[in-house]
Amino acid sequence: MYLVDNALKNLVRNKGRNILIAVVTFAIIVGAVVTLTINNAASKIIDDIRLDLGARVEVRQDFIEMHQIGLGREDASYISIDAFLSFADSGYLSKAIYGADMYAWSDTFRAVDDYSENPGETTRINDNGEEVLVETLKLVSTSDADSLADFGTLREITSGDMFNSPGECIISEDAALLNGISLYDVIKLSGAYATGKEYSLTVVGIYSDLTDDYTNWIFAMNGRFADNRRNEIITSFDTLMAAGWETNYGLDMKTEYYLKNPDDIRLFESEVRAKGLPVTYNVSINQAAYDKVTGPLSGMKNAAVTFMVVILILGAIVLALLSFLAVRERKYEVGVLRAMGMERGKVAFGMLSEAVIIAVVCLVIGLGAGSAMAQPVANGILAGRVAAAEAEDAASGGGNKVLFAGGQMQTNDNAAGFVPESEIRVRLGADVLVQIIILTVGLAALSGLIGVALITQYEPLKILRERS
Repeated sequence: MYLVDNALKNLVRNKGRNILIAVVTFAIIVGAVVTLTINNAASKIIDDIRLDLGARVEVRQDFIEMHQIGLGREDASYISIDAFLSFADSGYLSKAIYGADMYAWSDTFRAVDDYSENPGETTRINDNGEEVLVETLKLVSTSDADSLADFGTLREITSGDMFNSPGECIISEDAALLNGISLYDVIKLSGAYATGKEYSLTVVGIYSDLTDDYTNWIFAMNGRFADNRRNEIITSFDTLMAAGWETNYGLDMKTEYYLKNPDDIRLFESEVRAKGLPVTYNVSINQAAYDKVTGPLSGMKNAAVTFMVVILILGAIVLALLSFLAVRERKYEVGVLRAMGMERGKVAFGMLSEAVIIAVVCLVIGLGAGSAMAQPVANGILAGRVAAAEAEDAASGGGNKVLFAGGQMQTNDNAAGFVPESEIRVRLGADVLVQIIILTVGLAALSGLIGVALITQYEPLKILRERS
């Protein structure tokens, strides 16, 4: 107890030097609290996103790749709908969501932006030189209405309900107003590519839509009314299948398979290839969306780690130098204590106690200060990263690259509709607390052990002789 009391008195006697050591220790602890809480919070969000987007696998025809290697639409190998369903019978999957889009036309339902005299009668010349009707609408289907993009954010049911049964659909407010459609009215559509595929759908819901009209300006310039999102007629996957499809020709299948473990994607791909999936189909996660959503968070995390490494290295160097100088200045004190008969170990313990006391005080204050600073710092860094990502996305034209492949326009921007994660909640958790305590112990050990190492080299008589 005497040694601890003496250590406290020494802290007061040498307060100038000890305050300087405390300031450096405090700065290191605060910096570590801020960076570790930010790093851990960002890692948690990135892991959650990885389990979502990283586990979501799409199996889709890749017309862009076919175009780049010189294949045309006639070279495409189409697989049956049953094949898509069979892929879900895999031990690597937790669930599957089936979806398909189909261009359509109607002679009773006018598309938004279609100002022709008679809707549904406008024609075009296809790749075979045949005159065909222009598709002005898009039928969008899914087996899981909760998975529909933009609903709950940019889209919202304002009248009626979401579809629940086969033959039901929802349409946009713009399309409903243009055509005088009310709830429970029936609209009739015909599929674009397959003769005889006709649909009579009951409107059970009308939704507001704040999304961009067209995902790419090329669609608008070419009068692709079907690619105006106000012209999307959304229904269940079972409704689309009820017309008796045997292959997916004319359908843009968007089946999503959810892996139990995102790392099993290559194993899943090998399995579906063995079941007959052609090479003209991709099996992939939405890497573009993953990178877009997690980009600012990853940048913030990397910045936090870099800052923490820098502050630890510089702080440790400064702290070691201050500790070395402090012991050098106290050589005479050490010599007197040793000449009085105090054991070398007790002298070392006293100096180590001083370092521990300083570290504990800095730990208590640093935890509070670091916790208060972490959230504002995280918000500032993330806001800057998000702004930079949005500016880069705008400079690249939104990331949309449109190619004419196999007679159709297709975009390779799989990140469309996804936005960078712009919010983060940081807090001082048990994991960070344990890490900070370990760091504090390390700082105290660094400061104290330098003194211990020097004390063991000092001989009391030599010290006193040099003093005299």
